[in-house]
Amino acid sequence: MFRLALRAAALVGGSAMVIGLSAVPSVAAGGSVSGLSPTFGPVGRVVDITGTGLASASDVTFGGVDAGAPTLVDDGHIRAAVPPSATSGLVRVTTTDGTLDGPSFTVQQPTSATIGRSRVAVTFPGAAVVRAVLRAAGIPVQGQPARLQHRSAGAGPWRAVQATHTTGSDGAVQWRVTPQASSDFRVVFRQVPTYLGSTTRAVRINVRPQLDTNIPRIAPILTPLHLRGRVHPRPAQHGRVFLDQRLNGSWQRVESAPIGRHGRFDLPLTLATTGRYYYRVRRPGSASYWSSTSAVTRIKAVKRTLRPGMSGHDVRTLQRRLRALHYDVGAVNGSYGFDTQHAVVAFEKIQEIQRDGVVGPKVWRRLASPKIPHLRHPESAGSAGVEVDLTHQVLYYAVNGHIWRILDSSTGGGYYYTGSDGTSQQAITPTGHFSVVYMREGWVTSKLGTLYRPAYFNNDGFAIHGEGEVPSYPASHGCVRITVPARDRLGSKLYNGLSVWIYGA
Repeated sequence: MFRLALRAAALVGGSAMVIGLSAVPSVAAGGSVSGLSPTFGPVGRVVDITGTGLASASDVTFGGVDAGAPTLVDDGHIRAAVPPSATSGLVRVTTTDGTLDGPSFTVQQPTSATIGRSRVAVTFPGAAVVRAVLRAAGIPVQGQPARLQHRSAGAGPWRAVQATHTTGSDGAVQWRVTPQASSDFRVVFRQVPTYLGSTTRAVRINVRPQLDTNIPRIAPILTPLHLRGRVHPRPAQHGRVFLDQRLNGSWQRVESAPIGRHGRFDLPLTLATTGRYYYRVRRPGSASYWSSTSAVTRIKAVKRTLRPGMSGHDVRTLQRRLRALHYDVGAVNGSYGFDTQHAVVAFEKIQEIQRDGVVGPKVWRRLASPKIPHLRHPESAGSAGVEVDLTHQVLYYAVNGHIWRILDSSTGGGYYYTGSDGTSQQAITPTGHFSVVYMREGWVTSKLGTLYRPAYFNNDGFAIHGEGEVPSYPASHGCVRITVPARDRLGSKLYNGLSVWIYGA
């Protein structure tokens, strides 16, 4: 502001006459700007300016951009709004006494934010990545704090999840999320003195429940079945699952069941005729979850209860299944003979069901979902080895630490008999760790009976050998009986030095 002083420049006709004006800058005789509140903000923000001698203020500038006349509160307090196009810099107040320089004010730049997710839907408990980018005038903003928020799909309050992240040089932040149900996500960028905050739009990540099913692969016809399974996670409102069957090239719903406690379900089913059936389980969608469908399962329906002497395609199916489970079934030829019968008995022993060698509904169901035995001492069968399970009366032949064949066997019957030395002895198979010490070929006759191709595992005469009769219960004097054909199939696999473990319960 300049003070104008009049000076006489000339006298004309003896009288004084003003012929010019000069502007002389002046310093305010008094006053100051001591504070701003706030010290940063966007265009349009009203700023409280405090100081002294402000009653005559006529103009305010922000970073050199005119904000116009302020609003007077009192001699030490005025207000002015940040003008459009203002930049960060000093705040100046013009009064009748001069120009007063105040503190600097930071003009916050507006920002815009975008959001995306790596996957639109995940199968529980799948993960997805939520990524957001903050920009100002198209330029990435670095160092801006951001928080991820989520809510139930389309409803409910927004809640913060995980930790606060800060934008990098590319203006981006991201989180890896594992939603428990379908959820909306957004990112809230907090303002800093230089930049305004911003909130992205919401994006949704949908969750498909995981459907675990337990469906038999082989089942007899005209026998009630139970297709059981579980929904993960369990829906808050339990709802139902549906069983679909593929018929004439399309899926048709044939059954439904409620989802019960812990998300479990049980679908009843009966197969009318022999053949192959294709099924899937389906969970309809809801507000919280997308629809979900299990893998397709094929069931082979078999016709008969099988007994020794029968033959046919269903017997071949039985033999293939037993062999896949490592039972010593002999030839897969569709004929229910001696070897198949002993393989079935060995299977019944492991499953702890009646040992009758008859394949009825219970055996078929167990064949679909069997108990799987394991070696107790796989470390002793690095290349090969034998384990004899006295509890289940079976012999495991192992290769490379894994069961290769499961053989029906019969061990010490526990009864008393007269030994070769004339003393009373009990028929007990010794337990512990042994190894094959010597072998004999062909039939070997002793005082206690006839042994086929015995492989002796100690020097007291105990052996693994073939026998014409191998009952489903312990019956030997202490040796480990297996069938003659099974002993021939093992052949030279029982060799000197082979590890032999024998154990009970």
